[in-house]
Amino acid sequence: MDVSVLIGLKGTFLLLLFIYFKNYSMAFIYVPLLHASLVSYLVALASHPAVDLPLLFGKTSDGIPLWSMIMFGPFLVFVRLFNFLRRLHSSEPVYTEVSEGLYVGAWPSSFDHLPPGEPAVVDCTCELPRSSAVSKNAYLCVATWDTRAPKPFQVENAVRWVCRKRAQKKPVYIHCAFGHGRSVCVMCAVLVALGVAEDWKSAEKIIQERRPFIRMNRLHRKNLEEWSKHRISSTWNRESESPVSSVMTNASK
Repeated sequence: MDVSVLIGLKGTFLLLLFIYFKNYSMAFIYVPLLHASLVSYLVALASHPAVDLPLLFGKTSDGIPLWSMIMFGPFLVFVRLFNFLRRLHSSEPVYTEVSEGLYVGAWPSSFDHLPPGEPAVVDCTCELPRSSAVSKNAYLCVATWDTRAPKPFQVENAVRWVCRKRAQKKPVYIHCAFGHGRSVCVMCAVLVALGVAEDWKSAEKIIQERRPFIRMNRLHRKNLEEWSKHRISSTWNRESESPVSSVMTNASK
């Protein structure tokens, strides 16, 4: 089910609880419930495909600011709890190496969840904070809603950033919440740009062979196709070990 619908249903449930407890004049319960309900409706609206505003939480490469944590606290705490419980019952590894020095996976909640070699990190989430585990790592935020896809120009920016890090011999870790959709979308483009795969479809197969539970959706594939059409070239010069940057035209159209 679409993330905006799920969050909207959650908001409705909280609103019903607010109405119930309000009848008993229990302000210490119904006021937080009203806050949580309104936050859920706002997030549902911002995450709707027609709006798609991942910057709602103000997340940047410095993380989620304090004002946002206070304002959207009920939702952000819920997301962290859901992430923790789902990871707790998953046997899938946190990260997977899909090519030499290139890793894709889930949000790293601790240092144990990071690939070796102090990797540069591409974070494709908007709803999870910059993990304290990557506080000293090179870091790029590509803020995207869960089940949505990075825009073609965001994909290109991430590709160029990763190419620079690989030219410096740095391993790179691309993650989203669980390492199944948003991060895989970006990794597909990276594999093409570095010459590991001929196109994003081949890249998806390479990743799926190593991380079987990935599941890109229609939006991921649509944006990758658009990214592919607008780029001129992005090849890896193996002799000089430096990337030849691709050029995006009309990427934001």
